[in-house]
Amino acid sequence: MNTLSGPLPAAHRRFEALDSLRGVCAILVVMFHMPVASHWRDWGFIQHSYLFVDYFFVLSGFVIAHAYANRLQSGRDAGRFMVRRFGRIWPLHLLMLAAFIGLELARLVFHFDSAPPFTRDRSIEAIFTNLALIQAWHMHPYLTWNGPSWTLSAEWACYLIFAGLVLIAPKRFRWIGLVLAIIGGVLVLSYARRWMNTTYDFAVPRAVYGFFLGCLLQGLWTRIPRLKGGPATLLEIAAIVAACVFIGYAQGPITVAVTLIFVALIWVFAGEEGALSRVLDHPALVTLGRWSFAIYMVHMFILTVMMIVARKLDLVPVRRIDFGSVWLNDLFAVAMFGFIVAVAVVAHRLVEQPAQRMIDRWTKPRAA
Repeated sequence: MNTLSGPLPAAHRRFEALDSLRGVCAILVVMFHMPVASHWRDWGFIQHSYLFVDYFFVLSGFVIAHAYANRLQSGRDAGRFMVRRFGRIWPLHLLMLAAFIGLELARLVFHFDSAPPFTRDRSIEAIFTNLALIQAWHMHPYLTWNGPSWTLSAEWACYLIFAGLVLIAPKRFRWIGLVLAIIGGVLVLSYARRWMNTTYDFAVPRAVYGFFLGCLLQGLWTRIPRLKGGPATLLEIAAIVAACVFIGYAQGPITVAVTLIFVALIWVFAGEEGALSRVLDHPALVTLGRWSFAIYMVHMFILTVMMIVARKLDLVPVRRIDFGSVWLNDLFAVAMFGFIVAVAVVAHRLVEQPAQRMIDRWTKPRAA
């Protein structure tokens, strides 16, 4: 955590180690999507890195409950909360949706490949569900437009449920949320065809499962004794190793347990008592965490354009870009990572941050 002159108010505390881990998770999700025949592409850990999305859900529930559980006392408060949350996620979502629509218009005009424009996952009707952030509410039989935005749609549902529960049952919303989390986990386990690798169909139950376990954790974490010093460092190491081993090998129904792994991980690192937390508190990693949303949002568009160009250059012998040398592939993948981060930084500074400041000004409570 930052060294401050006084204690930070509880509702405004930043969990910087958790923020840094979010940045690492965003990079791993990009690695999962990267269609390049690199050395690491077929590692089990990378093949299963889609599971790091569930860290986002648990962390979101944890920090949203921390910031807002005691602040939503009226319908006006809940409305302000929803506008703020919408303002945090929608501007970048809109930017990338516009980028994909622009790409589709270019396909329509220039016919640069054989894909029919504005069809299937790039349909006109899906534009409107994406604009409303309801595209992952079992509205379509596949991902649409900017695929990773399904998580925003699922989180938007969680925000709505959270605000309603806090207004209706402010003292018991976490326990009601626990019931919803259990229902969400059971639905994914019982009905999702690929269990935790579910997106457009069981996205909301998957998100509710993680989000409301995160809310429950936030209500309990300060009451659970935590280790300090050397034992805390050992616990942090154990938590990281356990998460990596689980994700590296988990397949099938057992993947549903990844949310519980992330609940434990967030509990361990929320207190920032060990040496690994101090490493994660490094400004470079904290900054990566603050860029993580932009990285997550822009990467699929860049990879899509990259694949279109690579196919034109006959660099996709099967389904991955391959220069004929795995070392060249590695260098290309690293370069693409760098380019994605650079574009994300621009989007963060020119779109995400200004939009957040504007929404915060609009929704700032007026002094009595």
